Amino acid sequence: MDNKESISNSTPNNQKATGWEDVAEMADKQTLFEQASKEGRAKMLSLGKQYPRSGFEMTFMGFQTRCHEKTAECVNTVVERVSKLAEDNDPEINVIRYCLRAGIHGGKWTNDSIGKFGTGEFIFETLGSRSNPENIGRLQLIMRTIPSSDHARYETMRVDARRIEDVVIKGRSFIHDNAPEAYKLITAMVDYYDSKNDPELFEQKRKELDEMLQELRTKYKAGYKERHEDFIFDLGNYDKPARSYIGSALNTNNEASDAVYNGDKGDETAIDVLRRLQKNMMPIPLNAPKTKIPELNEAFEKLGQIPINEQTGEMQIELKDLSNILSAINNHLVEKQGKRTLYPSTITAIAYIDKLSATVLKNLPKKTWQEIAFDPTFKEILRFSQLTMSKEYNSKDFETFYSNFIKKAGIAFEEDGINDETVSEAFKIIQFQTLKNAQAVAASFSHEQGQEYLASAVWSGNLTHELIGLPEKY
Repeated sequence: MDNKESISNSTPNNQKATGWEDVAEMADKQTLFEQASKEGRAKMLSLGKQYPRSGFEMTFMGFQTRCHEKTAECVNTVVERVSKLAEDNDPEINVIRYCLRAGIHGGKWTNDSIGKFGTGEFIFETLGSRSNPENIGRLQLIMRTIPSSDHARYETMRVDARRIEDVVIKGRSFIHDNAPEAYKLITAMVDYYDSKNDPELFEQKRKELDEMLQELRTKYKAGYKERHEDFIFDLGNYDKPARSYIGSALNTNNEASDAVYNGDKGDETAIDVLRRLQKNMMPIPLNAPKTKIPELNEAFEKLGQIPINEQTGEMQIELKDLSNILSAINNHLVEKQGKRTLYPSTITAIAYIDKLSATVLKNLPKKTWQEIAFDPTFKEILRFSQLTMSKEYNSKDFETFYSNFIKKAGIAFEEDGINDETVSEAFKIIQFQTLKNAQAVAASFSHEQGQEYLASAVWSGNLTHELIGLPEKY
């Protein structure tokens, strides 16, 4: 019997409810959450003593103030899963295992980081969350704003931040302290340097870099407030030697850092280091991640390395290439619905598949656009979207939605050809459903202080964006 039933059953039959029952239940849940948090922190402190210079306690402190689901069950699940992963030396938590400052909590960002997530908090949030479309959508959005949860990429990024400090940036804290969207500033700097031989483009990129710095400074403050403009606009700085490699970043296990650093430990220029930073800080990796889902790993391996268009930088992939991958991830997500079984690698894989699917739809030829409604792989793209960026997934409701779409799309096929206007009207069924789904995920951030920056990312540069745009594509 749960707490609500206990309260209800304790009220005599001839006594009307006072209206305070729900308040009492909420207070009880809050008390249980606080107790679980207190016990959890003690366990993380103990774990930290077992693994010196790790970030278990500090990350937990950041997580407990930011977690979306403030329940004892969520906190206890995090503690149990993190302890087991530490015991197994599992790479899913290596960032926390080897880095004292693994998240955004503490440091210069303490006063400016309310509600914001760093890598460490993201890892804990993922391990504690139930597997459902809303949570998966939330976690994808968080993942797109933080440094990688892959230890090699994370540690290389932190070391490289030190190597360009006082060369092309004033301070490294916006990288070291997990500042949201730091990748955008690094990318704007690389684009600025690469435009140097085109005067018109150069002025445009200089303006964009300045605007990006001011935007991030206004939104997030802290490390972005340092006088980066004293360095980033001087092209001569980019060709200067970067600072020497001297081992690990601060607050990090030296031996672990040296083992995973994937940069050149010799002489490099600042622009060389910046390019590596850009690659390592990229929110969604260019290569498929290794997950704990065997069928998905097998599908990724079968697909192999996806070629990149040298002119556009986009992945070259077709709809048929996604069949096995979508089947594997969709089956897994349906099976695990409601269970606390997510891993950071699961969310990385979902974001990677989202990117592949968005790329396919972005580059659809017109003939494929006209006929795609009847392609079973496209149906699985829609199912994937419902499973990873919506309020909920229900198999019966999804089949009804897809049946309505198919019925409308079928009308477009006439004796003398295909009516594009009717095709477009059919896609509006998908557009409406996708907007509804995305709004539900965005709304989940509305009551979370400091998380407004995540809600606006629902529609940008992803599968959601491409699905919404299908009616107007041709």
